[in-house]
Amino acid sequence: MVQISRRTVLLAGAACAAAGLAPRVGHAQASTRPSLPIPPELRADAAGTIKLDARTGTMRFLDGRETATYGINGPYLGPALRLRRGETVNVQVTNNVPENITIHWHGLIIPGSADGGPHQVIAPGKWWQTKLSIDQPAATLWFHPHYYPSTAREVIMGLAGLLIVEDEEAGRLPLPSRWGIDDIPLIIQDRRFTPDGQFFERMNVMAVANGYVGDVALVNGASYPEARTARGWIRLRILNGSNARSYRLGASDNRSLYAIASDGGLLASPVELKELLIHPGERFEVMVDARNGGAFDLVTLPVAEPVMRLPPFDGPLPLVTFRPDGAEGGGQLPSSLAVLPSLPQQLPPVSRELVMNMFRDMQGMMMLEHAGLPAMVKSGKTDPAVVARVVDLIVNGPALPEAEQLSTNGVNGKPFSLGRIDFSAARNQDLRWRISEGTDMMLHPVHIHGCQFRIISSDGKPPTPERAGWKDVAPISSGGVSEILVRFPHVATADDPYMAHCHILEHEDSGMMAQFTVS
Repeated sequence: MVQISRRTVLLAGAACAAAGLAPRVGHAQASTRPSLPIPPELRADAAGTIKLDARTGTMRFLDGRETATYGINGPYLGPALRLRRGETVNVQVTNNVPENITIHWHGLIIPGSADGGPHQVIAPGKWWQTKLSIDQPAATLWFHPHYYPSTAREVIMGLAGLLIVEDEEAGRLPLPSRWGIDDIPLIIQDRRFTPDGQFFERMNVMAVANGYVGDVALVNGASYPEARTARGWIRLRILNGSNARSYRLGASDNRSLYAIASDGGLLASPVELKELLIHPGERFEVMVDARNGGAFDLVTLPVAEPVMRLPPFDGPLPLVTFRPDGAEGGGQLPSSLAVLPSLPQQLPPVSRELVMNMFRDMQGMMMLEHAGLPAMVKSGKTDPAVVARVVDLIVNGPALPEAEQLSTNGVNGKPFSLGRIDFSAARNQDLRWRISEGTDMMLHPVHIHGCQFRIISSDGKPPTPERAGWKDVAPISSGGVSEILVRFPHVATADDPYMAHCHILEHEDSGMMAQFTVS
């Protein structure tokens, strides 16, 4: 088992105690807080078909106000699709929302024709059918729209859901596996609401520079819910489903989180953490020891990006309460999990450079500096006047004309174009790619379609243990560089190419995406 050393200044327990949060947990009395919604599981029917219906709906997130939403087979978010290695299923997606969508299977290793990228458009009232042949290890994946240039807005509205791959190897491990009892899905998102209770979204300079900045945390579509679980080891399947916000997660009582899986499946062995940093699009499975039956909160701590430290994210913020007061669970934490192939001693030469570009980030940075945000963050004290000025930029900054929006960011010096193939990659070959951001200092969690890869190095150092397994998102920041070892088993043609893009969705929707073929 790998253990990460503690950084006592940022420990969740100490931070929560300092903020007076500790009394909020540990009491099992009834409350009026919402129960954690658990997405229903959905498997293929007897004919091997899964039917998904993107539809409109309404939800009451805050103060009883009704919010217009999108959802899949329901009013908001979607079911958890259960697929098994070795099976082939037909998926039929019907679009009953009033705009074009696609559905991308994020993390599935499938041909470009089935990937659900921006070329596979489903018009309102139409449907799309594709075949998914599953041949990869057990993992927690997800699905969401990929229509260009409105992926960000459609995810804000609620089009997203989990996709869980199972296999025999993982099934033999004594991991908690009772859905919603000791195997708990957590889709973490941030949202901002208009005065009439609708989702706020606007593609202005703040959005294309920083991404979406919400002021309400939702977990599975609920604000600060509580979950009654089994007593014992609890397995948390965590998806950062936010458009742009990263989370630094910890337990309110400072108990350890044991990372057992990353984007593409199980790690070699558990990694003990006091904090888990998870970026947009990433998934981690963690286990928590709740054998003592004591309640605790999953808390997020402030992250590095200044604009993401606006209230209520300027201090420890509880996201969900766990009350492990049910019957004793039978799950255990194994000492070893999966056999991961070793990285080759002789790595191939770098065959592809991907540089994330921001063409107007200085404008956004200067606006935030003029508002006083960097100075406020440096002081360590939240200034309501500064917060008000920054929120005004976020909310009232004029929306960009679409042509201007689409030329704001890019990859390798060019904004994205649906009509241009940017490069090609060889099929069934180990490839070494270098992902960087030049002089840009912002966070970019870079996602690549059609594969699960291994991170070779991050800023010249080996990846942290929880990111040393299979990944489909490689985060870079502060002028950073990530090198990956990647292989594409399937074909992607010029008609149905794969994408490589920043998973800050406002960056993607403003040009920070490239498309490529595999042959």
